[in-house]
Amino acid sequence: MANYSYLARDDAGKLAKGVMSAESELDLANRLRTMGFFLTQVKSAPNTSKKNEAKGGHLNQVEVLNFTNQISISLEAGVPLLTVLKDLGMNTQQKKLKYVVEDIAHRVESGCTFKEALAMHPRSFNKLFISIIGAGESTGKLSFALNDLAKLIEWQLDLEAKVKEASIYPIILFCAMIGVVTVLMAVVIPKFEPMFKDLNVELPLATKIVMGASKIWWAPFLVIGIVAGIWISIGMTPKGRYKLDKFKLTLPVVGDLLTKISLSRFCHTFALALRSGVNVFNALGIAAEVTGNNFIEASVSKARDYVNVGEKISTSMELSGKDSGCKFPDIVIRMINVGEQSGSLADTLDKVNQFYDKEVPSTVKKLFSLMEPVMILMMGLVVGGIAMSVFLPLTKLISAVGGD
Repeated sequence: MANYSYLARDDAGKLAKGVMSAESELDLANRLRTMGFFLTQVKSAPNTSKKNEAKGGHLNQVEVLNFTNQISISLEAGVPLLTVLKDLGMNTQQKKLKYVVEDIAHRVESGCTFKEALAMHPRSFNKLFISIIGAGESTGKLSFALNDLAKLIEWQLDLEAKVKEASIYPIILFCAMIGVVTVLMAVVIPKFEPMFKDLNVELPLATKIVMGASKIWWAPFLVIGIVAGIWISIGMTPKGRYKLDKFKLTLPVVGDLLTKISLSRFCHTFALALRSGVNVFNALGIAAEVTGNNFIEASVSKARDYVNVGEKISTSMELSGKDSGCKFPDIVIRMINVGEQSGSLADTLDKVNQFYDKEVPSTVKKLFSLMEPVMILMMGLVVGGIAMSVFLPLTKLISAVGGD
């Protein structure tokens, strides 16, 4: 789609000029005609979408949710889309949101569809959002599509909030343990070494080990840094990301949680896309991209290929699991099969969503509840071991003095 700078007049001879995106000059003339104008002059205009994106920044999930809710409510009340966008742009006090909304309103007023206007801000609105909006526009169910998108974003934000809430205490414990051990090894233990030398006491093996470790207390941080660097460098390539994501799913407890989160995202997105009027092939493509795991995404994409040659969705997912090694849970395949047979796949997927909406928070809580006592035990063992290594030679010295 190209940009055109145009001059046009209405029936009263009033002049109008501007820039509009269109497939061709003929498409431009048709769009203007639907707005009550007749094209009189046209020339190509530079595409400024990248410049607009760079200037406007991007919206976070909360801002996108507010944007979606406000437009959905207004459209349901019968307010035209362009009026909603202009009112929202005028009334918002947030600079980023104001710029994005005003830019979208300008593009819609210039003849772009809502989907095309949103696509000019890919850092604010992802492929899923844009595809669902496009489907809603084409089927005349834009307000319903926006309402479903708002529910999906709310679910994602709620899940993130639950993970953060459950992880706060273990993270604090872990940081406290690292801080205490670092202070002991870098500051406290070195001060005992001269004293032990002056007393000429034979140090126990545990004390020697702790004294030696205190001289290279920074080594664990260096090792962590190297491992993190290797991990990041591997993850920068598609093949590396695929292998890392596959490895993550094999981790005890954590792997189960990541699998459930990815499948929950897949089912929520797949159901939303189907309900909005997106065909099965494209809906699977959209759902694959939001799983957040390249291993699972590749398996869904493989299933999509089977669907493309005529296989049922449930059969395709079963075959894909055998090919890729990423086996989809029986409950997902079974429910999709039921939905295909009954002709209500989106509604059936909602049942799977309800299952995962309970399972994911439960697994998150279980994981971090398990981590808390493990952290406390580790902290006690490490700090206690360091303390004992210091007091052992002192106890030995006291015993020797008492014996004399």
